[in-house]
Amino acid sequence: MLEAHFIFEEQAMKNHENFSVPAATFITEFKKCGIDFITTVPDMLQIALHQELEKPGVDIKVVNCTTEDQAVETAAGLYAGLRNPAILMQNQGFYAAINSVRALGLDSKVPLFFVIGQFGREFSNLGNDPLKSTRRMVRMLEPLLDTLEIPYWRLESPDDIGNIEKAYLASREGLGPAALIVGHFVGFEPASGSTQEIEKGGR
Repeated sequence: MLEAHFIFEEQAMKNHENFSVPAATFITEFKKCGIDFITTVPDMLQIALHQELEKPGVDIKVVNCTTEDQAVETAAGLYAGLRNPAILMQNQGFYAAINSVRALGLDSKVPLFFVIGQFGREFSNLGNDPLKSTRRMVRMLEPLLDTLEIPYWRLESPDDIGNIEKAYLASREGLGPAALIVGHFVGFEPASGSTQEIEKGGR
């Protein structure tokens, strides 16, 4: 039984890139939404996106914060200053920022667009329901968002790219928080000239 489990995990790891959305795609969608600032506590799951944001010509300013509640508060200040921010963090960081989310997003009705990485998700759960993950930090995110009455959309594969804009619009139109849940590592740009990797959608 244990051997079968490891074989399944190994196969899941080989196919994991099928569930990865390229960082450049995020930038395209962010620009479509008019996002001009990112506040964040850098997230390992989205490291490719952080690197993409640092490239010349991206024209989206990044504010690195020391805590997730600071990232929420900074985004609220930017919105008050007529900027258009998004907030990048991982699931554990969102849990740590709940009071700021409640005070600014829910009570004060500040539009907050969260891009939340599902840190800790096992490869074998990719393509399956995150609620069935064996990791508490993964499976408790959506029930918590439901409890807080925060709408959310999953980004489980490139097929879900349209959910980036949907989650963003929900935050602005609903005047409150909305979340995009990034289910897997953001993809790096394929090596230059690597046609095979591009065709595979690989890193």
